[in-house]
Amino acid sequence: MASLLLLLTGVLGLAQTQSSPSRLLEEANTNYRELRSAEAARLYREYLVQYADRADVRTYLGGALLNLQQPREALEEARRAIALDAGYAKAYTLAGRAHTEQRQWDQAKEYFDRAVALDPGDREAWYFFGRSSYDANRFDRAVEAFLRALKLGAEQSRIYENLGLAYDALDRFGDAEKAYRRAVELSGSSYRPFVAYGLFLFKQARMPESLRLLEHGFRLEPNATDSRFEYGRALYHAGKLSEASQVLQGGLPSKECRLHNLLAKIFSTQGRSSDAERAVKALENCSPSLEGR
Repeated sequence: MASLLLLLTGVLGLAQTQSSPSRLLEEANTNYRELRSAEAARLYREYLVQYADRADVRTYLGGALLNLQQPREALEEARRAIALDAGYAKAYTLAGRAHTEQRQWDQAKEYFDRAVALDPGDREAWYFFGRSSYDANRFDRAVEAFLRALKLGAEQSRIYENLGLAYDALDRFGDAEKAYRRAVELSGSSYRPFVAYGLFLFKQARMPESLRLLEHGFRLEPNATDSRFEYGRALYHAGKLSEASQVLQGGLPSKECRLHNLLAKIFSTQGRSSDAERAVKALENCSPSLEGR
């Protein structure tokens, strides 16, 4: 009798697993939203074994792969999604993002143009179109895309931050500062708007304001390389060498060339020759930094 109950329990459990694709998809989506991209990709693939004709799920899988820095694989999923549903705008947005990651600007623009033509009310498409345009040094187009994104829904800090970057690149400093300020106001717990605005003020030689914002960004996310480096660099240029070296050394060990290069300058200025030599030695095994948004 016990064996029969155990067998029935196993059969029922197997049936429940096999009959709950919606639960599998929900779990995948949860992992995707919470940036557990590897697990999300695994679950999306598992779902697609049974339901291979879902263009939306293939697009979400591509998004997870893009988060895992696999743009070629993401592009392949975008193409599969488009083959399944040529009118699914988000698949074109994904393809545009994947081409952007590979610095294929013209191909990216073609896909973004198609995405916003199919769904001109998609704020995410306009946002990523703006990002791609900015990376391609097409700053006027980036401004236009970010403004379109802002008109389509609730204001977002990241859109204002990137709008500020685009205005800054066009030397429209007044507009840039308004955008940066709004990004900070909407930032919540995000450190990036503080770093972006602080760096803008640093370039404008407004050092006290810059230091205040960069310090705040650093306190919010001390483990982010850009927040640590930019705050340390501002301290260095403000003549606060001891504070600068302390901030920068807190990021060691590091593969960031710029961090070791700045430490070498600080140590050399302080007369700490052995420390400066170690920082220069570290440059042999470092990597150029790649900043994202």
